[in-house]
Amino acid sequence: MGFFKKIKDGLLGTEGNGGSGQQGVITAQELVDQTFEHFKIRLNDSSTDMSLLFPTSFVIYLNPEDYAARKQEFPMRATDIKKKCLKEVRKRISDNPEWQDYIPHSKYWKIQFVEFKPDCVISSDTDTHFEVEKGHVMIVSDLYANDFGGPLYDGASSGGRVVTTVHNVKGTTSLQNLAINTDAFKDVTILGQNSFRLEFLRNDLSDGSQKSNVAERPAGTSADNAPKPQQKQSSTPVSSARAAGELQIFESSFMVNGQKTDKYVINTDNLQITGPNATTSTDGSELLKIDDDSIMNPHLNIRYDAPNNRYLISAVGDTKLNDRILERNPDNWSELPNNSSILLNGDIQINFMKK
Repeated sequence: MGFFKKIKDGLLGTEGNGGSGQQGVITAQELVDQTFEHFKIRLNDSSTDMSLLFPTSFVIYLNPEDYAARKQEFPMRATDIKKKCLKEVRKRISDNPEWQDYIPHSKYWKIQFVEFKPDCVISSDTDTHFEVEKGHVMIVSDLYANDFGGPLYDGASSGGRVVTTVHNVKGTTSLQNLAINTDAFKDVTILGQNSFRLEFLRNDLSDGSQKSNVAERPAGTSADNAPKPQQKQSSTPVSSARAAGELQIFESSFMVNGQKTDKYVINTDNLQITGPNATTSTDGSELLKIDDDSIMNPHLNIRYDAPNNRYLISAVGDTKLNDRILERNPDNWSELPNNSSILLNGDIQINFMKK
């Protein structure tokens, strides 16, 4: 309980006057600044004179009025928070010779915004009821972003108990009602309406004046073990050199050359996703099997539209694209946007990212 009291006293204040926005709601700058203050507290607490350590995963609880006022800005606010935290990290590294060899300890930053209603409870060793005051935030952070694709937590908005040790409940809420230009958020993977993942690269630690091949690779990889596209045996030739996307699966595995994997690089114009027992595709497309008997043969199709430099998707089995049900018709093609979430049979989630 002491840790949460520290958060409340240090970040929320006691009898605050609310934010400086209209009707006392939190402003965008206040949201970023309060998260950054929490970040600095954790950085100072977790680092030593010999090693640098800080949180990269944040669950940010907001008063319902603040949440409603800021929700359309969440992708940008997630980017702002990462940038501001990295600026501080670069400054600390520059000031401390012992930290010059720091390598990112986490592959990603994960940031989620949660509407915290008055009847919610933070559960740690004991139940402690908190009311998040308008104009303030309450934050739970972790040193490492979990490697789960879904939102960190998606239960507080409906009221009830918030379990601080459970931040990886799968969800597929999307921003389908907003005409978002995903090109403006190329570095952000939108996991849900309120949850975002941002890569943590070695290059993030430089000021932009120096770059190297190593710096461009994700944290935790090297020149010898950097991830490489899957090489698949197929009679279907790659008909467009521009076709390049990546799929990441949760709650199951892809089967590639007899091996199970959670990621698959698309390097062909036509891909058919099937269950584990499929032997050939129905239309000559390259096969990608999922290790789950509930998946149909085929279940869905993905096609690269080279003239328009975009991907298309059609469904045969039960499929949702960004929380929208797709018609089960292999001839009915819909655009597959970058950073999309695909849900099969209401259970297996696949995230799509255009390379």
